[in-house]
Amino acid sequence: MSSAFAAGFTIEGRAVGPGQPCLIIAEGGVNHFGEIDKAIALVDLAADAGADVFKTQHYRTDVLVGPAAPQWRDRLRSKELPDRAIAAMAARCKERGIIFMCTPHDHTALNFLAHDLGVSAFKIGSGEVENWPYLAAIAACRKPIILSTGMYTLEQIATAADVIAGAGGRELAILHCVTSYPAAASSINLDVMRQIREFFPGPVGYSDHTEGTAVCLAAVALGADVIEKHITIDRDVPNAHDWKVSCDPSNFARFVADIREVEAARGGAPKSISAAETQSIIWARKSLTAVRPIEAGETVSNDMLIAQRPGTGLPASQLSKVLGRKAARRIDAGEILQLDMLK
Repeated sequence: MSSAFAAGFTIEGRAVGPGQPCLIIAEGGVNHFGEIDKAIALVDLAADAGADVFKTQHYRTDVLVGPAAPQWRDRLRSKELPDRAIAAMAARCKERGIIFMCTPHDHTALNFLAHDLGVSAFKIGSGEVENWPYLAAIAACRKPIILSTGMYTLEQIATAADVIAGAGGRELAILHCVTSYPAAASSINLDVMRQIREFFPGPVGYSDHTEGTAVCLAAVALGADVIEKHITIDRDVPNAHDWKVSCDPSNFARFVADIREVEAARGGAPKSISAAETQSIIWARKSLTAVRPIEAGETVSNDMLIAQRPGTGLPASQLSKVLGRKAARRIDAGEILQLDMLK
């Protein structure tokens, strides 16, 4: 697998992978609740906050859910949008300068996205990890793929990646995910991102279903290349659960800004004294200071000295260079030692 996938790739000119800013996906999902005006408002929420990608989902209810699950059919049917609504969201994304992405949940939706809309990349939901013919069909489109992996083992994830590679897919990002709404922070195990990196060379990230933003920020601190977070306009919606794990207009922009702050803090360069720290050296470091007068010619001993701020003289690490030497001149009590005071 190591040679099958690229370490990184681009989506509409946006680089994705190690060394690049985390790709932030605003998952509108079905939080439009079947209303096109609300769907457009979700696009605007994502764009206004500075997310990189707006994502939704496309399906035909009766194709996605079989007759054995009538309650799920009823639940999803009210949130189904026609092709023209998906196209309207894509057009709005283009207007707002944000990447449009969509999860196709059936072959009809896939064909529409690939051939009619000509999307630049695909997001695959966790439920498809063992739907190998479908993975192969998406890989055959030769577009970047972002794959969520909730509910599956590392072995199953690795096999799914092999299926994608076998069908010609070369640009893949794998997202760790826990498929529970809401998922408890204690269930997330962000270390799985590291475990995925042990066998997969491409971008690795995290798709979130927790309440709040702390877990996502922790994932970014651990080096996530991609973060997916649900967004919503409405809360307290009956017979729905995505809103429970979503950011909304009150906090999504702050969340995006927090990700960028965490990225900046994570760094990656070798440890060094920053430009900002040089201003603090004087007041924060300590210098060897005389606790009493030391007369000229007097041998310096430990009881004559104390380490005190400011840090404009010799640090205590240089004590061995001071002890046993004679004062070249009188050193007053409270005076900071310098090497030229000694002989």
